[in-house]
Amino acid sequence: MKYALIITGLLAALAIAAPTLVVVGYFFLIIPGLILTIAPSVFVYLVVAAMVRRLLPMSTSVAATATAFCVAILLGWAVMQPFRMAAITQYEAHRLLDVTPPRPIKLDGHVRLEMLDRRENPKCDHLCLAVLDSPGVQSITAVTVGRDKQSDGLRSDAYALVSAQANSTAGIFPYEAGQIVREFGPLIQMYPRVKLRKAAKAVEANWAIRLTQHERLRNVAPVAADDADWVIRIENQANARQSTLRRLTIVDSNGTVRFRKTYRKQYVPARMFYIGFRLHGGGGTISGASFQFGQQRLEAGERSLKPESALLSAIEFPLPRCDPTALIQLRDQVEQALDDPEATAVRLDLARQFLGLFFFDAAPHDHALIARILADDRVSNIDEQIKNVFSKDKTPLAMRESYAQRITMDHTSASLRRRLAEGLASLPAGTFADPNESHLKIWESPEIYQDAAPFIGNLSDLDPQRAMPMLEAALTTAIELPTWQERRALIDGIRVALIRLGPQASAATPRIRELFLRRPSPILKSAKDADQWRLALTRMGVEIQELPVFPNQSSESVEKAHRRVADKLRRYEQAPKDDP
Repeated sequence: MKYALIITGLLAALAIAAPTLVVVGYFFLIIPGLILTIAPSVFVYLVVAAMVRRLLPMSTSVAATATAFCVAILLGWAVMQPFRMAAITQYEAHRLLDVTPPRPIKLDGHVRLEMLDRRENPKCDHLCLAVLDSPGVQSITAVTVGRDKQSDGLRSDAYALVSAQANSTAGIFPYEAGQIVREFGPLIQMYPRVKLRKAAKAVEANWAIRLTQHERLRNVAPVAADDADWVIRIENQANARQSTLRRLTIVDSNGTVRFRKTYRKQYVPARMFYIGFRLHGGGGTISGASFQFGQQRLEAGERSLKPESALLSAIEFPLPRCDPTALIQLRDQVEQALDDPEATAVRLDLARQFLGLFFFDAAPHDHALIARILADDRVSNIDEQIKNVFSKDKTPLAMRESYAQRITMDHTSASLRRRLAEGLASLPAGTFADPNESHLKIWESPEIYQDAAPFIGNLSDLDPQRAMPMLEAALTTAIELPTWQERRALIDGIRVALIRLGPQASAATPRIRELFLRRPSPILKSAKDADQWRLALTRMGVEIQELPVFPNQSSESVEKAHRRVADKLRRYEQAPKDDP
């Protein structure tokens, strides 16, 4: 037994200290991984058996060893029972029977939807719309934990569908109304994956039209749980591998549970003591491994239960329109609103909703209308809607003018200006050789190009006589900004332009050299920045051996810097012309 203790002890220590070795062991004929997996448990039982054996007054070693092992196994069972029973008792105490009515529930009056496991501010999403669209429902109060700390830790917003009066002001629009197509069983069956996206867009388009014509979605006063006619609770709790709870409960005004469906999973201590091996997954691969005391999984309910989908199946509500003609109708109404100089804010809101339909899937025939929306100063607050229309590195040429026009608008936010400028900066070299008024306004207005700094790099499309004065002015503006965080984007844009201009920008060489060596330098923050500026100077005509170096740099460091710059220059010259 002494040798067994030593061997299993060493294997157990190795496995616990480096659990990834167990994974490696399973890849090599399985047996090594299996041995390392059971080594910690075997070692514990051997230690207990050795201690028991020394206490037994038996004459033969075989009988003592056999008895000691039996006692060790019995102790392994006994030590787990108090913890196991306590965990099972707690599990059973929270068991609630499912309640399933014979037919879907007809909601009415004021409904309260509590989603207390959502750490986000309430939104009127597809669930809220399904409830509000039910005949007889007057309002819905959505309750979440919220991102902001409230006095009670909760945040609630209430919504109602009301009839639009003459000259009614714009209401609010729902969040991802088309999500219902992905969560309601009958709609999932009606629209397979290929048609699902178009059906979801049609739902959102239909709601956009509906909420700008005869109805409005308004915020109203929240209704407390005690005053609500119906309370819907969605629970979705997870505590790593220890427990999972997904539950939907619908309660009427009398406190009677009219619907309940639950899925519960909880890990409790195993019947016998052992040290189990656990893999950690993440990103579709194995991210780690560890050992833990043995557990058993207790489960109740359907593992596939999604409370949100269950709610849609549990209540009566009109099926949303998924007719693709709604998309055509929305497009027509957006065009009519843009054509009408007297269009109301309500009609112009349709343009924002049209942009919100895209998820990086805008077709070429959509580009002209998207450009018109962006160029119309009356359409504002499009930050959320525009971010999923085009990716920054796949901006179509059709946005050349409209992006610039949107950047110059007074109501455009700094974040949107930067995003649009990044889109313009990704267009091929030479795109802005013949700039329009909006392009020039950006380049000549510090208050604008500080937010749209990436577009400064496109000054390289101009001839040097026009580009260099604007680059010099932008550089002056940049170095006068007080912090590096404020200067960085603008400095990067200027450097891109100088790299592209190459020898045509040689007139700026003395100034760049002086700013490079100034301490502290206003144009660089790190060694990486220094290398990029050395590349710019090399492109501007400075020989690599004549590049500026810092006074305290060793000759070895200077040689390494020169090699890096030479490598960067070679890669730049081999890259496509429109890839700076």
